Amino acid sequence: MKKAVLALLLSSSVLCAASPGIRPRADARSYPVYQDRGEFAVGVSLVPAEQVKKMFKADLNSDGYVVIEVGVFPAAGKELDLYPTDFTLFVGEKSAALRPVSADTVAEVVAGGKGRSSPRDSHDVETSVGASIGRYSYPDPVTGRRRSETVTGTSAGVGIGGPPPQPCRGYDCDSRDPFPPGSQPSTVQTANTISQDLWEKSLPDGKTTRAVAGYLYFPKPPRKAKDAAWELRYENADGKLRLALAR
Repeated sequence: MKKAVLALLLSSSVLCAASPGIRPRADARSYPVYQDRGEFAVGVSLVPAEQVKKMFKADLNSDGYVVIEVGVFPAAGKELDLYPTDFTLFVGEKSAALRPVSADTVAEVVAGGKGRSSPRDSHDVETSVGASIGRYSYPDPVTGRRRSETVTGTSAGVGIGGPPPQPCRGYDCDSRDPFPPGSQPSTVQTANTISQDLWEKSLPDGKTTRAVAGYLYFPKPPRKAKDAAWELRYENADGKLRLALAR
């Protein structure tokens, strides 16, 4: 009996570890801006740039992104079908809608050009040994939404001339970046690390009856909109919300 209970607890912890998100605040009113529609409430907070720099492995602000913390609180007995792209950011009344960007995409942009190995003589003998860890994204056959799984892999090879064998990122394979020998991080490794860090803290998606919270990553608005009002909008079958962000 004890073994069965232990196994259940372990399996539950694994499932929790595989889900993104952060601990929600006490309630929607705990956020600087919130709205309550009765069946659900949403609280949001625009994370200051200096705080963003300390929270993530990448300096998202310098790389062209803003971060918004979102907490979603379904009413007792109510189920909410949540998806990050139900949220859009407007900066000024006449601005185009900005949609949140996935952790994978942000990681690709941020890691681009970092950790690339230097060109080698085409006659050199190349060897590479490495391991990669990342997330594999795929569409759920039932809901159509994208799901993610953490995967690991290893690669090893030897050849004469040309780049060494390529490791697979799990959710994508970059054929341009060789896996460098030794401890020097490649673009692939850097992107994996950034993507995993961002995904683990991102707003969960799917149906939920409990409070959930996480971060959304948006492209930084243009400088000409510096003094414009920022508004986060939420819209799906469950309802519509417009939340004026405090900056």
